[in-house]
Amino acid sequence: MKAAGLDNLTVDQLIAMKIQGVSPEYVHDLRSLGLSPDVDQIVAMKIQGVDAAYVRGLKEGGLQANIDQLIAMKIQGATPDYVRALHDQGMQPNADELVAMRIQGVTVDYVRDIQALGLKPSIDQFIAMRIQDVTAEYIKSLQAAGLKFDVDDIIRAKIQDITKEFIERAVKHGFQNLTLEKLIQLKETGVLESSTDI
Repeated sequence: MKAAGLDNLTVDQLIAMKIQGVSPEYVHDLRSLGLSPDVDQIVAMKIQGVDAAYVRGLKEGGLQANIDQLIAMKIQGATPDYVRALHDQGMQPNADELVAMRIQGVTVDYVRDIQALGLKPSIDQFIAMRIQDVTAEYIKSLQAAGLKFDVDDIIRAKIQDITKEFIERAVKHGFQNLTLEKLIQLKETGVLESSTDI
């Protein structure tokens, strides 16, 4: 361990590393990648399965991350393959954004499905869309109703529970040239709920 660059280790630290299977080679491999974790970080990285191959894979994908970010990404399942697949979709998230995307369930398939609809959300917008449960099917339903909202409008529409059925009901009651603002106003005033079908 001293040869790997760890000096003045306490007995407790040595025991903790041995219990978790931290070898001098493991420490050396991490340091060879430019990382300088302390003993607690080394133990945490080993527990979470952050090894040299994982770090190298992320670096090859163009991602630079500190030790805490590496641990967080590993915990959330942000793999080098996930990073590469996002890059293939034109997205270049940083480490913190990757963690947030994984926490909210932004998958590569989700990104691909949304982009296939002609939308190009930012990373923050993708995260917001997942938080609000905006699906590709929901967007298609709005488009089928004749509305071409941008990403922020789609998120607002979902928050306000503007559905295809609600839009069709508004049209049936004679409302035309519907904008998001008009739809929200109709929703908030409850006009369609209180009126009877013609």
